[in-house]
Amino acid sequence: MLDQKTLVKNIMTGKDGKLLIVIDNKSEELLEIDTYSIKGNYTNLDYQPVGSYQKFGVPSDVSYTLTFTEAVVRDDVIMAPLLEAAAAGKNISFSFRATAQRPDGVPQTLALDDCIPDGEFDLMTLTPGEVIKRNHSYRVNAAPTWLKKLSGF
Repeated sequence: MLDQKTLVKNIMTGKDGKLLIVIDNKSEELLEIDTYSIKGNYTNLDYQPVGSYQKFGVPSDVSYTLTFTEAVVRDDVIMAPLLEAAAAGKNISFSFRATAQRPDGVPQTLALDDCIPDGEFDLMTLTPGEVIKRNHSYRVNAAPTWLKKLSGF
């Protein structure tokens, strides 16, 4: 049974998570990531039968995205392979693992496979007096799967 005391002491915050990249079947923590977001976007089609005032939603599709911001400390893990693939006229995809851990030690891990670059990427954006960061955006071409999911108490 979940009570308020149990709830409050187990609420997770941003400091409880991390993002990892899978390279040669090994996960490497991306310590330079300061924010990330994984989202699902569900799309419905409108359907309005003849004689009906009400319009209904008919499930159509779902897509998933991963976006993150990294402090620039290295190029070899993501940016170099990405630019090398583009220069060779090839596609590239990455696999990521998003993790978080409750204060009581219970972890969750979400697998994000077949992530392809999507949209605008920062190669170099500098502002005097600020940390140099890059924004990344990926379309996740495999449905995210729970490797470990949170359960009740």
